[in-house]
Amino acid sequence: MSSRLRDSLITTIAGLGMLLSTLDTGIINVALSFLKVHFQTTTNITAIAVTGYSLDLAIFILPLGIFSDKFGKLKISYLGFILFGLSSLFCGFANSIGWLIAGRVIQGIGAAALQATSAALITTLVSEENKNSSISVLGVMIGLGPVLGPSLGGILLSLNIWHFIFWINVPFAIIAIIFNHYLLKRIAENTTNQKLDRLGTIINAVMLIFLLLGLSLLSRPRLLVISLVLIVISLLIGWLFYRFELKKTNPLINVKEVRANSKLSSYLLQTIAFGFASAVIFLLPPFIFEQLYHLGFGLTGFLVLGAPASLVIFSRVSGKLNDGSKNIFFSRLGLGIICLSLIFLLLLTPKWPYFLLTLGLFIYGIGGGYFQPANIASIMQASPIEMQGSAGALQRMAQNVAIASGSAIGATCLNLWPNNLLLATRVAWTITLILVIFISKRNGNCQIEKITKY
Repeated sequence: MSSRLRDSLITTIAGLGMLLSTLDTGIINVALSFLKVHFQTTTNITAIAVTGYSLDLAIFILPLGIFSDKFGKLKISYLGFILFGLSSLFCGFANSIGWLIAGRVIQGIGAAALQATSAALITTLVSEENKNSSISVLGVMIGLGPVLGPSLGGILLSLNIWHFIFWINVPFAIIAIIFNHYLLKRIAENTTNQKLDRLGTIINAVMLIFLLLGLSLLSRPRLLVISLVLIVISLLIGWLFYRFELKKTNPLINVKEVRANSKLSSYLLQTIAFGFASAVIFLLPPFIFEQLYHLGFGLTGFLVLGAPASLVIFSRVSGKLNDGSKNIFFSRLGLGIICLSLIFLLLLTPKWPYFLLTLGLFIYGIGGGYFQPANIASIMQASPIEMQGSAGALQRMAQNVAIASGSAIGATCLNLWPNNLLLATRVAWTITLILVIFISKRNGNCQIEKITKY
């Protein structure tokens, strides 16, 4: 097998894994009302089809990252595609909400396996000359998934073929399984003897359940106190988890390594800032276009593509320009552009033409396109080669939790000022900007002078 063919197959597997797992995070959201009526159930029960997937993704991604280091990335990816494909098929055939939720829970485990291995497959198996290009493809897929999900779900619902919301995954999963099977026969991976921290896994799972549940209730004024209590409990459990992991020989998260490795902790904080900002960026603009500019749904759907479109384009551009030596520079540049886009969005008023909002989103996407591939590459480079699966899983979990937090804060702002959308969006933009600047400055990243000198 030629090196070029191997690299192409691995990149395809990693890219499809990230695309399918992020696609299914949002594709079902537009169908919740339909599924509620179709299965004759309540809104809260139907929503479990979303939260069950997200929870399993968050809970299982770290253990599966460790298993990928122990047994091989290709094997765990292989298992992930099988679980994801079969559960997608099962969800489409579900004849009750209970069976649908069961399928989504299994789907979440499969998605965790795919996200845990995607970056590690590239950093450990792709040749050096193609590694950065492959990472940029991963950045493209991360950007495409959340965008395509709601749009594709809406189209399939309008055609009255809701089953294909799930079945659309199956042919891509089959392709990935075939490629994966082919590579498993021809590539021998280096593995470790790392043991799973079972008690740490349980504590981490409990912490994430309380945190994500608290964040999901944060935007509901009547449940604000309960939400805050759940978040505080999750933070206390998180502190307990941190203290526990410090003493473990084989921890779920090597907090000693993360704490001692200033580069790794810095890059992870950047991941959190970007995930939070991206959630706010994707959440708020549709409300602005529809309520302040009084635009129709169709035009709004087109205009909000500014951020994801430029993110996809400039992920490829940055991949072409970066030979692996510019990761730090591109991270700084990306975060700097993101800061500028947020400042621009804060200055916007309804008196300005609506296309300027799309321009602000486009600028944000440029920053994301430069930042995200470089950030992923930096995290993997800062981690030991024998822990690439664990590092990739930690990066994805951090970003997923940050996205959930950003969405919760954005929704809370909208609910706190329902009659003043401009104030609500500005508060959310400001919180996001402060977070990005704080983390950027803390890690020496949004320093214009350094970027210019470089």
